[in-house]
Amino acid sequence: MDNVSLLTQEKALSFLNKLGVENGLGKLQQDPCKFITDLIKAYQEQVPFQCVTMMGLAVEDRHIPTLEEIVEAGLSMEGGVCLTLNVFFCLLLRALGLKVDLLDGNYSAHGDDHSHVILLLSDLRFPGDNYVIDVGNGFPSMEMIPLKELPVEHYHAGLEYRYEYSGEDVIRLHRSGDTTLDGENVCCCPIDEEKPVMRGEWRQVFHFTLKPVDFEYFQPHMERIYLDESCDFLQCIRAVRFPTETALIQKGLLPKEGGSEEKGDKRMVLAFKNQSLLAGPMDKDIKTKVEMDVLAAKIKEFFPGIPADKVDKAVQKIVKQK
Repeated sequence: MDNVSLLTQEKALSFLNKLGVENGLGKLQQDPCKFITDLIKAYQEQVPFQCVTMMGLAVEDRHIPTLEEIVEAGLSMEGGVCLTLNVFFCLLLRALGLKVDLLDGNYSAHGDDHSHVILLLSDLRFPGDNYVIDVGNGFPSMEMIPLKELPVEHYHAGLEYRYEYSGEDVIRLHRSGDTTLDGENVCCCPIDEEKPVMRGEWRQVFHFTLKPVDFEYFQPHMERIYLDESCDFLQCIRAVRFPTETALIQKGLLPKEGGSEEKGDKRMVLAFKNQSLLAGPMDKDIKTKVEMDVLAAKIKEFFPGIPADKVDKAVQKIVKQK
C-alpha cells in the first residue's frame, strides 16, 4: 500500500485543515496523544459511516473500492463503511510520518468473517507505545485504545464500550446504550435474527488479532459486503456521524435546555436508518420518522458529503422495496 503516491503529506495537511485541525505537524510533535484524539473526534464528526453510496450504485457497477477510490472518498468527506474509513485514516496517519498497520477484524456474531478493518498505531512516543484505532465501525470510538492498559472502558455519545484481551485476540464489547439488542441498531453490521455473543451484561461486537495484514488481504472477504444483494448494507440506508451536542441544538434536533457539563462539546449520535432519524445520546436518543418525500433532502442536509445523486438513488431503492 504505497501511501506516498496515494496521499502526500501536503494533501494530508490540507485535509486536516478541512476538518478544522490546524498546524497538524506542530500539534503532533507537541502532544501526539492529544493530537490524534482530537483528530479522531473531528473525523467521526464530519466523515460519516454510511452505505448510501453503495446502495446508489447499479448492480453492474458494484465493486470493492480501490485505494484510489478510498482516498477520494476520504478527502471529499463522502465516507463509507469500515474499509473506506479505516484504510483512509491509516493512509492519513502514515502521511504524517506515523507507523500504522491494518488488522483483520471479525464481527463476532458472524464468527471469523474477516469483514472488519482495524488499525494498529505503533511506537507513537517510544518503542512499544502501541494503540488500537477504529474510526470505521459506525459506533462512537473517540479514543485511541492503549494496548498496555487493557482492559479499558469508555462512555461516549451515550454508549458504554470496553476493550479487553481474550486469549491472543482483542475484543470490543458494548453495554449501556447498545441499541442492537432492541432492534434499533443504525451502526455497523446488523445482527438480524442472530444470537448475540454475550459476556455477562456486555455484548461482544468485534474480535481481532494484532497481526498486521495487507490491504489486498481484505478484498476477497469484502465481496459479500459490496456485491451480495442480500447484504443489509445494500438494502437499508445507514448513515452515522458524531457531532457535538451544541451542533445538534443549533440544527433544532435537540432541545436547548439541559446543557452539557462539557460546555456543549459532548458527542452525540446523528444517524439515519431508512426513514428513522436518530439524534442525541445512544442510550436515550430522539427518534423521528422522516416522510419518504423529504427523506433524500434530509439526508443531504445532515450528511452533505455523500454525493447527492447517490442519495437519490438509494432513496429510490427504498421506495421500490415498499
